[in-house]
Amino acid sequence: MRIIYGCNSQGQGHLSAAATLVPLLERRGHEVRVISSGPQPPNIYQFRWHRHFSGLPYALVGGRADPWQTVRNWCGNLPSTLTSLLDLKRMVQEFEPELIISDFEPMTGSPFLSPGCEVVSMCRQVALLDPNIPLPACSSIQQRITVTMVRCFTMGATRFHGFHYAPDSHRCVPPVIREDLLRYPVVQGKHLFIYNYHHTGKGELERLLNWSKRRGVPVRVYGFPGEIARGLHGNVLMQPSDRFQMLADLASCRAALVTSGLTTPLEAFLLQKPVVTIPLQNQWEQYTNAWHLELAGMAKMSTTWDYDAALELSAPTINHPAWSWLTTSPHRILDAILMENRQGAHSLREQFAA
Repeated sequence: MRIIYGCNSQGQGHLSAAATLVPLLERRGHEVRVISSGPQPPNIYQFRWHRHFSGLPYALVGGRADPWQTVRNWCGNLPSTLTSLLDLKRMVQEFEPELIISDFEPMTGSPFLSPGCEVVSMCRQVALLDPNIPLPACSSIQQRITVTMVRCFTMGATRFHGFHYAPDSHRCVPPVIREDLLRYPVVQGKHLFIYNYHHTGKGELERLLNWSKRRGVPVRVYGFPGEIARGLHGNVLMQPSDRFQMLADLASCRAALVTSGLTTPLEAFLLQKPVVTIPLQNQWEQYTNAWHLELAGMAKMSTTWDYDAALELSAPTINHPAWSWLTTSPHRILDAILMENRQGAHSLREQFAA
């Protein structure tokens, strides 16, 4: 089957799922073309056929999501976005795909593409629109903006599957986890693991350095502000972007503090690490992720980088109720997406909900 796989490159979660699923699709004999969009090409991930567009990234200012700057950026980029969409439409007409899988990628999920085939929207964001999935009891302008953006990014889809932490709906599928994750040797080291630290506010680095020195706890940091030099700062090691080293540091840490994307808090949980998760300010999607993680007993939600709290948490175990669902093989997730198992996602949910 000829498949187009659309992937949003803002954040690592979408790319991580693509890096797992695309090779599996190719091993099954499918011809796959990857389309990504976002602020920068996914250079650390390599695909056999890949094209990147600038897309419609959201703006982050001072560690906070800025919806108004996002709208201004989108309006300013409208001519190049329309050009990219026309280029993609021509590519689709030439390739004649039999299926499009869109992981929150706005062009492959656009109704203007008119691909003449089924379009499956497969992303975490779809779960936030599912009426069967509980949401935190809050309503804000950020929530309305997020919901509107999700609807725009998935408007051309004909079928929907939302990554979720539990089988709360027949549309739910487990988040895609790298097959080698659970093969990492899990040890309890001494260091604290921090991810996406570039979203912190002013003065937070100095607070971390002082805390690490006072408590005598080594720290390994990924995703820090560009003006901070790599290397050792007291007890704090600023690590370059490296997926394999990052997982090794995560598997050997004492505890983890991470922002509230889909993938990294889940990986920390599955590596049996205590997790404190900090949603980006003014981003309702991350707030909801953190709320779901705490509701499931997988992480502690915090509005600050609470280093002491991370050291006080107990480590999760494989006896956690969500463990089997969250460690579902990517092959079985693909069966549901491709409907190769004719009962599809219904059977996947029913097996775990029983």
